[in-house]
Amino acid sequence: MTAVHQFHPVLAPGDAMSNHVFALRGRLREWGYESQAYALEVKDGVDALPYRRLFRTVRPGDTLILHFSIGSEIFDQLVKLDARRVLVYHNVTPPEFFTGINDHAAAYARLGLRQLERLAPRIDLGVGVSEFNRKDLAQLGFRETAHVPLLIDWGAYDVTPDPAVLARWSAVERKLLFVGRVSPNKRHDDLLRMLAYYRRCVDPDAHLLLVGSYRDQPTYYARLRALARALGLEDAVTFTGKVSAAALVAHYKVASCFVSLSEHEGFGVPLLEAMRFDLPVVAYAAAAVEETVGNAGVLLTTRDLAEAAEATALASEDRGLRQRLAAAGRRRLRDFDADTVAQQTRTVLGL
Repeated sequence: MTAVHQFHPVLAPGDAMSNHVFALRGRLREWGYESQAYALEVKDGVDALPYRRLFRTVRPGDTLILHFSIGSEIFDQLVKLDARRVLVYHNVTPPEFFTGINDHAAAYARLGLRQLERLAPRIDLGVGVSEFNRKDLAQLGFRETAHVPLLIDWGAYDVTPDPAVLARWSAVERKLLFVGRVSPNKRHDDLLRMLAYYRRCVDPDAHLLLVGSYRDQPTYYARLRALARALGLEDAVTFTGKVSAAALVAHYKVASCFVSLSEHEGFGVPLLEAMRFDLPVVAYAAAAVEETVGNAGVLLTTRDLAEAAEATALASEDRGLRQRLAAAGRRRLRDFDADTVAQQTRTVLGL
């Protein structure tokens, strides 16, 4: 039996892409393959190996899955290995989002886009985790492409919600939620501006919960805090930073509505997480967002913050609409059933 190994530059606990890598590794082992996860940077608490071992481990006939979301010189070396090479594309955030905010991130995004074109001739199969991503690969010159969604371990959400989070927010009636790392493409700034309208015209006591790490974007985070002060929202918005699984589940359970104004998503796992907890979703239909949400949310086609606020209010207040969205969300999640996606992945990989 040949081996199927995976690489991503960084593997970290709780990260959606890392979770995908580990869920796939578990399936590969169930199917009888030797399988390890490798990374340049292995964060604490993660079961993965240093990437250098790949050069001694991979044998002819093995499959090497390269997960690509940011540029790294390591990819140029790994494609030289004598193995079947599969690139799974999670999308690269366009560098213009980081211009003037994080020059380091902008440089690596530019590297990633250039690198994809160089890698294309060396890759046997390019897989997009969304059709949006697959089309990017085809345009970049990848000869053979396919689309398979992220493999999500839904059992990971079957944890007891953090009681401290539940208690903290129990007295606040209207809580708007967004989950995702703080990054310019996710447009937390527009969420703040929308909240200002919401509190002025809909509910003066509404609170915005922003769940996700802000360590990697200190300049953008500082600008967001300054914007919150300028809009008089310091006490109306909470940046949680990175949270545990129990705290994440608790935030989904206490929220009134999930709101995304992100301008670039290669997939958007939190959109589906919200549906997992019957939370109505209001989202700007950018990049792969519309594809992920399907007909299970309120999709915004224009960047009108007043319209976004009113749609969020309607999804929060109208009981009938909430019930219809919850039912649509449960139906949508069937398309991302772990066993179904695992079998699709196995078929596409030819295993």
